[in-house]
Amino acid sequence: MKIAKKFMTLALAAALGVGCATVGVGAAPSNTSDVTEKAPSQTSDVTVSSEQSPIYEVVKEIEKTESFKDLQAKYPDLADAFTAINNSEMEINKFIEILKSLPVDEADKADLEDAISKLEGKEIVTGVYEFDVLKHEDAEPNDDGTYEVTIQVPSITDTMEGIQLFVYSKDGTKKMVVIDPSKIDKKNKTLTVTLNDGDFFMVIADAK
Repeated sequence: MKIAKKFMTLALAAALGVGCATVGVGAAPSNTSDVTEKAPSQTSDVTVSSEQSPIYEVVKEIEKTESFKDLQAKYPDLADAFTAINNSEMEINKFIEILKSLPVDEADKADLEDAISKLEGKEIVTGVYEFDVLKHEDAEPNDDGTYEVTIQVPSITDTMEGIQLFVYSKDGTKKMVVIDPSKIDKKNKTLTVTLNDGDFFMVIADAK
């Protein structure tokens, strides 16, 4: 009888052990799934190509930069629009309305109107970033003081057409302009563009 009871005790312990193990294994995927779903994705961020990243950078948190403070002082509505775009709260049509209402200097009106006309029929591909020169001693400026940089834009697709940049430049000849990249590599998702130090920019493309 004692032997029988011993075997029954062992069998019960084994069954409980298997049950606990089963519960443990079943719970693990659920926890992993929850972590994965909540983790923010950084794959859509624009970055400078690895070769040039020691010299140049693009800043995502533009509100923390000195240039943004200057923008807020000069064009507060434009600064608010940039923030709204980065929060996915503004589309191209509303952005165009903001641009049309800006109290720009008379000398800048024609350039702004040209930029607005080029934004018609476009869609916003990225948020707004600031381009900065990190190491002026290693940077190679063009004759006009601009810099050629290759940026990685993960949101570019093979079917995307009319890829351009909207740029606000405090120091450029034109304050607001739509420019064409000098090179578009859809396979590697890169754009080669020319910018001034401190420029704000966002990538746009033809609306589908």
